Amino acid sequence: MASNKELYTVLGVDESASDAEIKSAYERLIAQNPEGTPLYSSIVEAYTVLSDMDRRAAYDITGKIHRSGVRKHRDANSGGTEKVRYALNTLFLAGAAVTTVLFILQFSGAIGALPFYITCGISLLIKIAEYILRLIP
Repeated sequence: MASNKELYTVLGVDESASDAEIKSAYERLIAQNPEGTPLYSSIVEAYTVLSDMDRRAAYDITGKIHRSGVRKHRDANSGGTEKVRYALNTLFLAGAAVTTVLFILQFSGAIGALPFYITCGISLLIKIAEYILRLIP
């Protein structure tokens, strides 16, 4: 088990350091140790744990780094994004059903091709919007 002070030592701060002190130490150390240097990953890992209030509390109690969760800022945004993606997927499925019906009607000659093409285009745009939302963290 790692000691509780290991991550604090990496950043060179005390266990009672504030968020501002942790961020300042991180920025200073990253400027001195760019990506590719031996200490870079340790600095990033220490900051990732200590900058997240929940992960820091768990680390202080257990002395272990819990890797199961994602960073807090991602959790805060993902709820709204997930709801929008769910709504877009629901609209896409509804559009796919309508497109199928229109395809059958167009294939049988009951309607022209234009409504079928329009619903295909709308469904495609909805799916593209949903895929773009996947890129947002």
